[in-house]
Amino acid sequence: MSKDFIPFKNIGLCFSGGGYRATFFSLGVVSYYDKIQYQGKPLLDSVEAMSTVSGGTLFGVAFSKASQQKDFDFKTFFNEFYDNFKPGNDKLLETAIAKLGNDQVWKDNPHKKRSLINSFALTYADMDVYKGSFDLFLNEEKTANLKYVCFNSTEFSFGLAFRFQNCGLFANKPLSNKHLNELEGQLQLGDITASSSCFPLGFEPLVFPDDYIKNQSSPAYKNVKSLERFADGVGIMDGGIADNQGIGSMMNISIARKRDDELKKELDLIVVNDVGSFKMNPWQPEPKKKDESSSIKSVISKVLDYFKIKPLYIIILVLGVVLMVLNSMEIFKGKAWPALYIIGGIFTGIGLLLSIFGLVAGMTKSSIIGSLKSLFKKNVPAPLVDDVLSFRKLRVGLIQRMLTERISSTVIMVNDIFLKQIRRLNYKLLYSDPSLRHKIITSTVYELNGEKTAYSKSFSFNKNISPAPSTLLTSIGLIASEMPTTLWWDEKDIQKDRMDALIACGQFTSCYKLMDYIIKLKKNKRIELSEEETVAIDTLYKDLENDWKKFNENPMFHVESLKG
Repeated sequence: MSKDFIPFKNIGLCFSGGGYRATFFSLGVVSYYDKIQYQGKPLLDSVEAMSTVSGGTLFGVAFSKASQQKDFDFKTFFNEFYDNFKPGNDKLLETAIAKLGNDQVWKDNPHKKRSLINSFALTYADMDVYKGSFDLFLNEEKTANLKYVCFNSTEFSFGLAFRFQNCGLFANKPLSNKHLNELEGQLQLGDITASSSCFPLGFEPLVFPDDYIKNQSSPAYKNVKSLERFADGVGIMDGGIADNQGIGSMMNISIARKRDDELKKELDLIVVNDVGSFKMNPWQPEPKKKDESSSIKSVISKVLDYFKIKPLYIIILVLGVVLMVLNSMEIFKGKAWPALYIIGGIFTGIGLLLSIFGLVAGMTKSSIIGSLKSLFKKNVPAPLVDDVLSFRKLRVGLIQRMLTERISSTVIMVNDIFLKQIRRLNYKLLYSDPSLRHKIITSTVYELNGEKTAYSKSFSFNKNISPAPSTLLTSIGLIASEMPTTLWWDEKDIQKDRMDALIACGQFTSCYKLMDYIIKLKKNKRIELSEEETVAIDTLYKDLENDWKKFNENPMFHVESLKG
C-alpha cells in the first residue's frame, strides 16, 4: 500500500455552480455520505474539505456552518435547510426584490450600494442557515472533520478566482495582503454566499470591501481602502466564471496538506459533484428578410423633420387670426358670429402651439446634434469615421438583425461556451496527473438520466453494477438534470417535484459512483490494499449494493426517510 493513500480516509467534496439544481443535488450527495457507513462510522465523517461554487455555495455555506456545531446532527440540519427552500416556503427571490424597493433597508445599510445582488446578500443574512461571519471558520479549535472550506468567486481586477477560504491565501496572490487578512473574519456569510452565486447578466458584481464591511470607520477597513488595488473597490462575482466546479481550489487544499509538517499527505479522495451540463441550446440566427425596411438615415431624417417650424403651422396660425379679424369687422352678413370667434381661436391656438413647439424643438435639436457631433469626433478614431458613418445607409431591419445576433451569441458565449471550455480545462488539469487517477470521482447530475450524451450513441453505465438503472430511477434522474439554472421554483418544477428529485438524484448517483470507484480501485494493479482495507471496502460495497437495489425500486426512499 502506498503510504500517501488510505482508501476513504480523507475526502474532499467539490460542489459546482448551477442554481438550485446544484444546491439540492449537493444536499442529496452529502445526505447519502451521512447514511452510508465505512468502518463503523458515516462516510461523511471522513470529509474534511469542501470547495463550492455558486449554487453549490448556497448549500456549502449552510452545511459548513452547521457542521461546526458540537451538537451537529445531519438529519436536523437537512430538515431545517429543506424547510427554508421547499416550494411554498421559499421566499428568496420575493424577499430580495422587496428589499430592493424598500428605502429603509438601504438607510439601515448605508455601506451597501442599492442593487439586486446586495438585496440577495441581505436576504441571506436574515436567514438562520446563513447568519454569522467567516470568523467561524478561522477558529483554531475546529471540529474533528470538516477542516478546510473554500467558497469560490471571481474578481474583476485581474480575472482570477477570489477565494473565501480558511487555508492558503485569502482572495488570491495579486490581492492578498496582511490588511486584507484583518478583514477576513468580519465578512458576513450572507455576503459570501451572494458573491459566489451572482451569475453574469442576471446580477451585477459586489464591490469589495465596500459592500462587505458595515463599519467603514474601522482601521482595518481604512487600511485596505488605502491600498491602490482596493481604492476604487474590486468587483466580485460568480465563482463559475473562473472555475465552475471548484476543482482548482480543492487541488490547492490537497497540495497544502502534503506540505503540512504534520499531515504530509494529499487528500485520499476528491469527489467532484457537477451539475454543469455538456448540453447547450444551439445558437439560432435571425431569419433573413427580403425587405429590411428604411435606412437609418431616412428614418432619422423623417423623425427630425418634425422638430422644426413648418409652413403648415404658420398657415394655421394666420388662418385663425384672419378669421377672427374678419368676423370682428362684421363682414359675414353684417354681424359678428360667436361660433367664428371660437373656430378662429382654436385655429390660432393650435397654430401658435405648433409654431412654438417647432421653434423650441428646432433649437433643442440643433443643440443635441451639435453635442453628438462633438462626442462623435472625440470618441471615434479617425480611421473608423468612414466605417461608422456608412451605417447610416443601412436599413433599420438589417441593423436590428445584426444587433440581435451579436447580443444572442454573446449571451451564449458567456453562459455556455466559456463555462464549458473552462470546465474541460479544469477536468484536464485534474485527470492529467497520473498520481491522482485512483483518487478521483466525478459525479454528475445527468449521469443516470437514461439519455445518451453528445459523445455516446446510447445511455451508458457500468455493466458490472447490478441491477441496471431502472426506468423509474432514470426518470427521476431526467427530471433532476432538466432543472434550469434558477434561484426559484416555477410551476413546472413544483408539478414535477423537482426539489425532491434533485436530492434523490444526488443520493443514488453518489451510491452508484462509489460502487463504480471501488470496482476500478480493486482492479488498479498500482494500488496495494491491506487485508483490513480489502475487507472494509468489500463491506462498504455490499452496503452500497443493497442501497442501489432499494434506489432502483424506490429512488425516493432515503429522501422520504429524512423527511419522516
